[in-house]
Amino acid sequence: MSSSNIYLGLDIGSVSAKLIALLPRTADPSLSEALRNSNLFVYTENLTYYSLFASKVVKILGDPIGSAQRLLECFIETIEPSDKIHLQVTGSQGKQIAELLNVPFINEFKAISRGVAELVPDARTVLEIGGNASRFIKIAFDPTTKELSILDYERNGECAAGTGSFIDQQAARLRFNVEDIGRLVKETDATANIAGRCSVFAKSDMVHAQQRGYSPGAIFKGLCEAVVRNYKGTVLRQKELLPKVVFVGGVAANLGVIEAMNRILDLTSDELIVPSLHCHVGALGCAILAESSRLKAELVKNMKYRYHQKITPLSRSHKLEISLVRFPKEKSLNSKLIQNDRPIKAYLGLDIGSVSTNLVLLDQQGRVIDEIYTTTEGRPVEVVQRELNKWNHKWADQIEIIGVGTTGSGRELIGELVGADAIHDEITAHKTGASFVAETLFNEQVETIFEIGGQDSKFIAIENGVVVDFAMNEACAAGTGSFLEEQATKLGISIKEDFARLALSSTNPVQMGERCTVFMEKDVSSYLQQGIPKEDISAGLALAVVQNYLNRVVAGRKIGNVIYFQGGTAYNKAVAAAFATRLQKTIVVPPHNGVIGAIGAALLAKQKMDELQQPSRFRGFDLSNVNFSIRTITCKGCSNQCDVQECVINGEKTYWGDKCSERFRKKRKINRQAVIPDLFALYQQLLLQEIPSSNGLDIQVGIPRAMYFYDRFPFWQAYFVGIGAKVVLSDSTHRQIVAQGRELCIAEPCFPIIVAHGHVLNLFDKQVDYVFVPNLINAEPNLPGRESWYCPWGQTLPHVLKSALKDPRLVDRILAPIVR
Repeated sequence: MSSSNIYLGLDIGSVSAKLIALLPRTADPSLSEALRNSNLFVYTENLTYYSLFASKVVKILGDPIGSAQRLLECFIETIEPSDKIHLQVTGSQGKQIAELLNVPFINEFKAISRGVAELVPDARTVLEIGGNASRFIKIAFDPTTKELSILDYERNGECAAGTGSFIDQQAARLRFNVEDIGRLVKETDATANIAGRCSVFAKSDMVHAQQRGYSPGAIFKGLCEAVVRNYKGTVLRQKELLPKVVFVGGVAANLGVIEAMNRILDLTSDELIVPSLHCHVGALGCAILAESSRLKAELVKNMKYRYHQKITPLSRSHKLEISLVRFPKEKSLNSKLIQNDRPIKAYLGLDIGSVSTNLVLLDQQGRVIDEIYTTTEGRPVEVVQRELNKWNHKWADQIEIIGVGTTGSGRELIGELVGADAIHDEITAHKTGASFVAETLFNEQVETIFEIGGQDSKFIAIENGVVVDFAMNEACAAGTGSFLEEQATKLGISIKEDFARLALSSTNPVQMGERCTVFMEKDVSSYLQQGIPKEDISAGLALAVVQNYLNRVVAGRKIGNVIYFQGGTAYNKAVAAAFATRLQKTIVVPPHNGVIGAIGAALLAKQKMDELQQPSRFRGFDLSNVNFSIRTITCKGCSNQCDVQECVINGEKTYWGDKCSERFRKKRKINRQAVIPDLFALYQQLLLQEIPSSNGLDIQVGIPRAMYFYDRFPFWQAYFVGIGAKVVLSDSTHRQIVAQGRELCIAEPCFPIIVAHGHVLNLFDKQVDYVFVPNLINAEPNLPGRESWYCPWGQTLPHVLKSALKDPRLVDRILAPIVR
């Protein structure tokens, strides 16, 4: 067989690796046959001058260099030594690999554009959503001269909400394959409202949606729309989409996202083209541009070894100290049942969390008869029905339930389903459960509780059995269990079997600090790219989770000496050791630590039933006969227009999902009336009190209900009315204003700034003559000798708005005096 030229393109992204081989049509037919029969390639196509071979998409799983080496070695084994390989590399993790192989690295924008131009020569707009990156490219391509021009481009910033890795994580959390999403979306008409602004907030919205009873299909449909809205707001912004529009990247395989893309970007299925090689366009572009680069096959074999030789030592943290952690497994609350003819009276506790669902049975002394720790799987109702049914077969003839308590984010929903007697918040339940375990088993009083669950983190300070302080994480998920689980998956290790073992064996944990989960994900990718051992990365993640928790949840609050670490994450010995290492204090991981919230819920139900002396509302272990239905209604009580779930159980209606509980769920149990029934309503009344206008200027000045409006409006209203102008306010914040603000923004500011953009557009829609957005610099200080400055975004808002508004006629109608 004669020598042949083979042109390779290698795309090493943050999530996957792809290889394209181009074989000239004049090449030896036996080589083409060998490539076609190789296990490496799963797709072939004949182009004008080449035969194209596309590899399978390989998950990197924390080893980009190893993934590249395996792909190339598999390819080299297929060809003859005399064949000449020309290679170029692209992708977010491709630079180091290109250096190791001594071949050129191609910028992702250039590689993607060239690949798309080959597949769709008349394409003008490229939309790409990959594992961790999203891009927009406007191109012009001449098929005759092969000249390619990139006319405009944009990519996402640090936020990963609009990318494929986030979709993969959420699909895994709900126990579905990402390939199932398109089918589930097509089967549902309902859509859960999922935030598109941040991966963490979107994740929280998904949790709340599942707790309100939305089906997985409705949640995924909302997620797909959120991804596209985020892409539109942060990448596309106001850019023009010139036909033909080509959608590429791994997410282009998701039928749910394609449907959302058509709907939100107002495209038809004919206008949005998804090529069959949507995952491989970057690799294809590299292969086409690879004519001048030659790969030496011997450089492939020892890539990882040579990389480790050139690593610069990193600053490291201290080794995790497991010796300061107490795991008193020899003690437990397990009940010793005495079999007799009468059923044993017992209490049932349920803790319905975002990630886990926990159930316990307690005897009348508070001892644990049985416990279940399982995953919520996005289906709290089905999971509770399934687990109670197991107990129906196991305990129904031996136990009589005389009290039921629920806690957790799904406490109200499940409370109505099972017939709970007591429904309590997580803080109360965890404090009650932990205090009982400490006093009963160890004759000690808990002073501090660290609780880290799947989505939520809690800090509870206790004095003499009373909660004196508590805090919860607000939005950041970097200090929670689900983040660790997702990063373990990225590392290719099991969170249950491998993570703690690897982390505790590390002698040099890497430093990640305590930052946003998205930034820490990028740190993980960077460390993997540098070849840092998984042991050191695992230990660094455990320390980062703890540091985040201490800084953002505890936030300087007093930490006692008797510290209980509980919640699902407490099963991870590496995190417990990280707490001990950081605090240099003994950390107790109590028995039943994963179900202590459920124990607390059962004990609170016992307390209530002892006081009431009445039968339990428990509907029984077998809930199959419970007539249960859910429908969604929209609360019109305020401009939030919350989606409220109306649950009808055996003819009795209950509601959940509204943010304030004022209209549907709040039950007044006392007759006393507040001196001021609604203080906020009074504040709004005084703030918006209209000043009679005198006949004067025939001019309308709009003032947005955003930013410092709530501090300064009475002054500015008096000023403009005084000079004879009419003041017009924007509408109260609603979803459309938020959506308009997102689309108008040309940067990635905080949410109040985004909303302010929407309020300005709302005023222009009202046809006002001018919109007043003062350039506020500072304000009156609260303390003498101190300066009081507005934040940089607040100070620069008028200038940012003017940059965002494309129409100069609108820009000229913004009044932005400097105010000090």
